[in-house]
Formats: sequence, C-alpha cells, structure tokens
Amino acid sequence: MSDKTGPRKTGSQMITARISRRAVLAGTAAAAVSGAAVVAWDAMTGTADAAPARGRRLPQHGVNYDTEREVWKPAYVRREIRAIRRDLHCNAIILLGSDLRRLMLAARCAAREGMFVWFEARQFDRDARTTLKFLTAVAKAAEGLRRTHPGVGISVGCELTIFMAGLVPGKDWRERAANLGTPAGEGCNERLNAFLARALKTVRPLFGGRLTYTSGVWEEVAWRGFDVVGVDLYRDETNEATYAQEVRALHRFGKPVVITEFGCCTYRGADKRGGDGFDIVDWSQDPPAIPPGFVRDERTQARYISELLDVYEAEGVYGAFVYDFIEPDGPYSPDPARDLDMAGFSLVKVLAPETGLGYEKTGHFEPKLAFRTLARRYAP
Repeated sequence: MSDKTGPRKTGSQMITARISRRAVLAGTAAAAVSGAAVVAWDAMTGTADAAPARGRRLPQHGVNYDTEREVWKPAYVRREIRAIRRDLHCNAIILLGSDLRRLMLAARCAAREGMFVWFEARQFDRDARTTLKFLTAVAKAAEGLRRTHPGVGISVGCELTIFMAGLVPGKDWRERAANLGTPAGEGCNERLNAFLARALKTVRPLFGGRLTYTSGVWEEVAWRGFDVVGVDLYRDETNEATYAQEVRALHRFGKPVVITEFGCCTYRGADKRGGDGFDIVDWSQDPPAIPPGFVRDERTQARYISELLDVYEAEGVYGAFVYDFIEPDGPYSPDPARDLDMAGFSLVKVLAPETGLGYEKTGHFEPKLAFRTLARRYAP
C-alpha cells in the first residue's frame, strides 16, 4: 500500500469488512427499483435521450487514467490515450489527479480523440477549503475545454469520507478509514452531503457540463443535485451473490448510473478480493516483494471484467470505467516474487528497467489478456 505519489485509490476497499457495503442499499430500495426507468444520455455530449431497454451496449464505456505517477512525459500520455481510443475502443475516460496541468494535457489528448472526458479532481488528505479551491480551478479549465468539446464532465471528489480531511477524524486516509466503523465516524454522511452541497454551489456557476461524485459504497450520498450517480463498485466474495442486485438498486435515484471504478488484479483468487486485491505486496522488503503462494493469472482478471460488463449491460447501467489502464510504478517480472504487476489492476503491463524496455526510458507497455478481452467487448 506504499505509494510514493499518494495513496492508491483502491485502498478504500480495505474498509469493507468494517463498513457494510449494503449501506447504499438500505431498506427496501432494491425491491423498489425493479421497475424503475433507466435514463440514457448521448455518450459524447451528455444530452438526454429516450430510455433504452436493459441489455443494450453501455452508452459510455471507458477506463480510468491516473495522472499521479513518477514518470510523466507528454509523448507517453498521447500514445497511451491513442491506444485507449483506437485499440481499446473506449468512447469515454475518467482522468484522475491533483495536478491541473497534467489533467488538462490528458484531457486535450482525449478530446482530440473524440472521447467524453470526466475530470476526477483529487486533493488527498487536504481540507475542505483546499479541495474547493482546486475544484474551482478544475471547473474553470474544464469549461474552457467544453467550449470546443462538449463532451466534458466533472466528478467533484472521490470517496471523501476517507480521502478528505475533516469529515471523519484521522490525520490521514488510513486513520479515517479505520474510524469509519466506530462511534468517531458517526455523522460522516451528513458532513459529506453538506460538503457536496458546497461543491455543487461552487462548481455550477463556473461549469455547464455534467456533474457527479465518485462515491464509496459505504457513503449515503444525497444525489438530487447531481446529474449522474457515480459509484466505485467492486465485486468480491462478500457480495458476489448480490452484486447484480446492488447495481440494480442504484437506479432508484432516477438518474444515469456510472460505475466509476471496477476491476481486478492479475493473480489466482484476485476475483475474490475485488478492490482489495492489490494488498498482497510486502512493502517492508527492499525491493518490495510478492509473498510465496500467489500465482499470476491474466485469465482471472479478464474473466472478472467481462462478467461485470455482462451485469452492467443487463441492468441498464449508463457507463462503466475499468480501473485502470496503466500502472507504471508496478512493473512485470518473470520472477513471481518481483512481479508487482500481479498486484496491479492495469490492463497493460510495463517492464523493468533491466530489460532495456523500462517505462521511464521508452514508455513501452504491453497489453494483458484483459486488454484484449475489453477491446472485443468495447469494439463497435
């Protein structure tokens, strides 16, 4: 879980043992939505369209692209986003990050490729004031892009009960995650929704595109002011039997549903761990190591992603975004103990420097089986 550029996003899933993922499905909501209308939008512009039947292709299908990384070269970004559009056949992308210049570089690349661009503004472990200040800057920049490329949206935050200071006690996201299931975390949803109301009030006058929030399943979001319901929703052994029901229940808000994150790591058994799958690395070793007993298996990752896409199509989800495209800081190795890619969610793998094809010097990446599987699913 040690990440030099900041906390790995999927670390939030570590708290699911303490916080019931059913919080978002409270009461009889699942039954109440069995006949709920499904709202559709044009995938590029975000404009309303007639409600489609369940079982259709996802209007928005894409990946997460993380701009928080040690190696950041514009040529690499352009190459990767071209691959996302032309080889993976994505028509939308979620850009993650806290550096506005990086976000805008990636956004302009994606816009040139004709993709719908979602900005996910991040300010990990910062307070509300700092977060709103960054949101203001993102909204202004995104509106500038939207003048020439109408397909732009903003997520005003990501799982803020743990990733923003002030909603739950704790000096960092780890402490806040630990406190969520305790009396110290009581009232966090009320505080979250109060902040989200401030965020909407801040962004709406500056940005005319669609707004969402990237929620954790333990968060009870007041969605009324948003255009899209956004949820990070991983399947693991605790919700495997009810996963489709959880997806279906999200329609009760009467808005398009976007699964902002789903994905799987690349070893046997990772499908049972879901969003917690990355947490197998022994970071106390130098270099970090994968403990004995874990076996690389790209088929597990590919099968998991395809199965969840089946669920989303069957349940009338508007959009879904695989986490994630590339993880340059976790290279593949034929030595299982050094194969950090095994513990990664990425659709492509990078190689270690000693191969002569290290990412830092070459930008080289290779598609995994999940990439090829997703390309077939996303193909026109």
